[in-house]
Amino acid sequence: MYKFPEISDRVKKLRKKYRDVLPTFDSERTRIVTDYYKESMYEVPMIRRAKALYKILSGVTVRIEPDELIVGNTGKYYKGAMIFAEYTGIDWIPRELESGKFDSRTLAEAKTYMFEENREYFKEVAPFWHDHCVGAITEVYMPEEYKTVTASGSMLYNPYHRSQVHGHFNANYRKVVEKGLGAIRAEAKEKLEELHGNIGGENAEKWYFYQSVVISCDAAILFSKRFAEEARRQAAETSDEKRRSELLEIANRMDWIMENPCRNFKDAVQAVLLYHLILSYEGSYLGLTIGRFDQHVGDYLHRDLEEGRITEDEAQEIIDCFCLKVAEMISSGPAEFMTQIGAYSGNMRLTIGGRKKDGTDASNEATYMTLNSMARLKLHDPNTSLCVHKDTPDKLWEAGVETSKVCGGNPTFDNTDFIIGILHNRGLEIEDARNFCIVGCVELSGSGCEFANVSGPFSRTFITIPQIVLQAINDGKNPVNNIQAGLHTGYLYEMESFDQVRDAFAKQLKYFMDWQHTFDTLTEYVGNKLVPVPIASATVDGCMESGKDMMVGGAKYNSTGNAAIGMGTCVDSLAAIKYLVFDKKISTARELYDAVMANWEGYEPLRQAAKNQAPAFGNGDQYADEIASWVSDMYADRINSYTGPRGGYQAGIYSAGIHVAFGKGVFATPNGRMTGEPLSDGASPTQGADRNGPTCVARSVLSLHPYKYMNGMQFNMKFHPSCLQGEEGVLKLRSFVESFFEEGGMQVQYNIVSSDTLRAAQKDPDEYKDLVVRVAGFSAYFVELVPELQNDLISRTDINM
Repeated sequence: MYKFPEISDRVKKLRKKYRDVLPTFDSERTRIVTDYYKESMYEVPMIRRAKALYKILSGVTVRIEPDELIVGNTGKYYKGAMIFAEYTGIDWIPRELESGKFDSRTLAEAKTYMFEENREYFKEVAPFWHDHCVGAITEVYMPEEYKTVTASGSMLYNPYHRSQVHGHFNANYRKVVEKGLGAIRAEAKEKLEELHGNIGGENAEKWYFYQSVVISCDAAILFSKRFAEEARRQAAETSDEKRRSELLEIANRMDWIMENPCRNFKDAVQAVLLYHLILSYEGSYLGLTIGRFDQHVGDYLHRDLEEGRITEDEAQEIIDCFCLKVAEMISSGPAEFMTQIGAYSGNMRLTIGGRKKDGTDASNEATYMTLNSMARLKLHDPNTSLCVHKDTPDKLWEAGVETSKVCGGNPTFDNTDFIIGILHNRGLEIEDARNFCIVGCVELSGSGCEFANVSGPFSRTFITIPQIVLQAINDGKNPVNNIQAGLHTGYLYEMESFDQVRDAFAKQLKYFMDWQHTFDTLTEYVGNKLVPVPIASATVDGCMESGKDMMVGGAKYNSTGNAAIGMGTCVDSLAAIKYLVFDKKISTARELYDAVMANWEGYEPLRQAAKNQAPAFGNGDQYADEIASWVSDMYADRINSYTGPRGGYQAGIYSAGIHVAFGKGVFATPNGRMTGEPLSDGASPTQGADRNGPTCVARSVLSLHPYKYMNGMQFNMKFHPSCLQGEEGVLKLRSFVESFFEEGGMQVQYNIVSSDTLRAAQKDPDEYKDLVVRVAGFSAYFVELVPELQNDLISRTDINM
């Protein structure tokens, strides 16, 4: 069995601080950005954003905490939570402060401290950002139908934020490590010299872009050197010789990296972390993806180990420190929103394993050390994907399974060769396809060469398909508000065959998908130009070559993502209508319609028939799975046919944690679900509806045709621990995953925990403080989830193998 190494005393202290200290809302970034935005209202956005970053990185506090070996911070305070007012607006802050909500937040709502001076400041500047944030500006350009159509509840309209940061992308960290920003800056200067006096045609855009790269690289290099100065200051003040030596080494490192190629493993790890922080300061926070971490640093580690410059224990300590730094990067936002993403989770994803660009196995010493960090430190962030294939070493399988057993489904398992194939088919060169990474929850992207915009324009990716079932049987009206948002397709009691139900659903689905595509296209066309990302674009392949920012199509590859919410709920609802009304005639169409519209009150026997007699997705039952294939193909084929401002669209099925929050806004559904109850998560069955074991669940998921989901597919399972103990348990789980992947599965993630344990954690949260669970596309500490999400996890089937 795979054995995890001991944790050093240093790392134990750092982890204890991470778990014990609450985050603090930080206003430093907001103050700097607000002041600069007010004085630069008419500046070219590209230059404005670059200069704003320079002001941020030259003005924010730099911190080096005691015992740290890898350094960097987001804001003035330890675990500082930054606000991105230019994207989202901050109306919610004064609203929460005045209502008392902010100070009564629970851990599940991301309980966070805020100093009085920051409270007053946020109240003062909220009106400015109400009118000048991206969300406000893009809403101005929406067509008249916007509010009516979004009242359907079928697509994401976020009343909490108005807009989100992009976040879900992967810049080219490897380029920063191997090349350094000094070389990229010099390249941009050369491009400017070539354009000097010859700015015609499209050269104006290039002129501003290369200027923004120079400014941004200068900002990043300055930021690194500010940490060097702080390290030297602390070294001069400490009487601890060991710590003085560590601080001087940090100073040497921070003086060198960012500007120059990394010299060793410690340089490489620090460069990855600092670039990640800089991207976060620029404005790309939620779901920001580090990508193939073991490939970024693995060659440096191998060389240092071989040449005796570092021991395995020292290297493990460095990766432990790195992972803790990523974990302490806390996301922030309204309490309602934070409950949907797992409270403090920023969903910062690493991808490890997989293949190299030449097709050989990519695992190395850093792959195992990353898993060691996850298992021993019990961290939900960084969110980690382990990419496996037929050449994956047995030892790595063991390490991955053992890690996921103790760390709540972290890592997930991803089917390397399957993903390479579908990315290559959608246009990535084979070397780039092999070098893919997982973004956000489960989304797919080339590493450092693609802006896949996987979460949709400003994170408005989702379409809630169970809601469309309701409008198909209710003449286009949302039963929650009775607004005529959809087409007139009649009522269920007017339909004489299931074919008519299918036809009504297909028309409504097409209608709402087309409108969402319209809203997404307009949002991206208007919004992306407002918030270019020059420090990210400086490294992403294609941008320096094209002279265009990543946000407006400069990357080598471009696409936009969409994701379906509630697939299992949708399929089960259609199956229940077909089975109860048209096939078995257990109910009339009128009776089932009335039962649903009454939220099942007074119809309990029929509700039980819908829940327990009608075939359900997740049981390998052809009756339900044929409907699943039809719905899935209709959704995926249409999404994949769309084109946006930068390129094609890609279909996905995932839900983060919002299948619970969105369920609150969805009326009762024909599968027996009552108003407000959670929807099914990702590509998984309705909670508790799978009764025939893991093989049948997998068979149903395969009926969704994963090869069509180039934006990713989230598949959650929950195994009872008793069936996966010891070496035999590892082999059983590995065999299941391999078989699923051989049949065309894309990804699988799971909890190995019983519902009894989760109920015990609800009753005694202190005893289970470090229990990590897989929620959806992310993991979280169970006791830091809202009760609705906790209950959703408990309600999932405890599978035995």
